[in-house]
Amino acid sequence: MAKGIDYAGKNNSTKSNLEAIKRAGYSYIGRYYGESNWKKLTREEAKLISKAGLYIVAVYQNGGRDKGEFTYANGKHACESAIEQAESVGQPYNTPIYFAVDFEADSKSELEAVKDYFRGVKSAMEKYERMNGDAFKVGCYGSYYVVKHIDDEVPGISYFWQCKAWSKGKDYKYRDLYQYAIDKDLKLDNGNTILVDFNESDGSAGGFQV
Repeated sequence: MAKGIDYAGKNNSTKSNLEAIKRAGYSYIGRYYGESNWKKLTREEAKLISKAGLYIVAVYQNGGRDKGEFTYANGKHACESAIEQAESVGQPYNTPIYFAVDFEADSKSELEAVKDYFRGVKSAMEKYERMNGDAFKVGCYGSYYVVKHIDDEVPGISYFWQCKAWSKGKDYKYRDLYQYAIDKDLKLDNGNTILVDFNESDGSAGGFQV
């Protein structure tokens, strides 16, 4: 299994920290697209991560913690924004952008709302591909119940990043990434400690370099 981490604060991505993360045996870092500048991945940061020999796994999140946010229209808007940011960063086409469902969505109505959101995401990505001839892959981040429902109900979602939270001990067999611990200290050999989530993958997580 390939080891990775994710974190929200882009200030963690200093040259010294990234080199120490690589020495610690991690191969990829999950970083964010979204509407919050303090955590948004930039091209400069992406180059630093890549230069350190690490891969980037991109996830879009703008809120994502309430059923009411998950609508078809919001899914389209999220995808359009994510595409713009991915192009600015230099993310290669045919690599995934995961879209985050960061709450305990397990009731029928919640899962149906999430499905509508991903239908909107997929619609926007398909429109982009028709216009440009190429596109990014779409991934889903969420609990066991979310990733399974989206895999079953929304054709064309290519990647699945399951979080341990809200999964009630279940493990989705078709996942590409598994986030098994959140908000933990990672002590680096350069003397710094950063707050991260820990992940593992089977090597098919869709990481990229620029």
